[in-house]
Amino acid sequence: MPKQQPSPQAMDDAQLKVVDHAITVAEDVISDRFHLTMAAWKKYRYDIRGLKDLRPEEILADVFAQIVRYGRPAPPDGLRMGDFYRICLMDHNILAALNRDDRLELYPLMVYIITHELIHIVRFYTFKQFFHAQPEEREAEEVRVHQLTFDVLRKAHPAGMNPVFEFYAEHRREGAIL
Repeated sequence: MPKQQPSPQAMDDAQLKVVDHAITVAEDVISDRFHLTMAAWKKYRYDIRGLKDLRPEEILADVFAQIVRYGRPAPPDGLRMGDFYRICLMDHNILAALNRDDRLELYPLMVYIITHELIHIVRFYTFKQFFHAQPEEREAEEVRVHQLTFDVLRKAHPAGMNPVFEFYAEHRREGAIL
């Protein structure tokens, strides 16, 4: 009988509270940077799920998070179909990185990851980037979003960000086309 693979490690309740705080901070810095009101945020339909709430097909082995786009039923006015984005957090990969690198802490890493993913969502909704871009354009977009994430968080000064900025330094380049 084949050996069953162990389930990936999900975050515990204390870690999920840290993630909730990071979400609040990320939404605030995004609101400031992109001048988003509460009404504007309501138009950006998304949710954020951790490992224990993900479908098997949403789980990846080599990233900290991914965005999955789903179509939503048309609103009652029937005028348009809405997209819905899910930020899928890969708890197992995030926790493994924290175990490998003593400089990283959960809170600043989560602020960075969630800010990064929310910038993608804002760019999708404002048509600055297409979700189904070609691979070459996706790579260029990643550089742009890492640079935007760095710029936004550098100005906001959340605690403990310097090790995270160093961790992601190779993913951005100064002067990226935004």
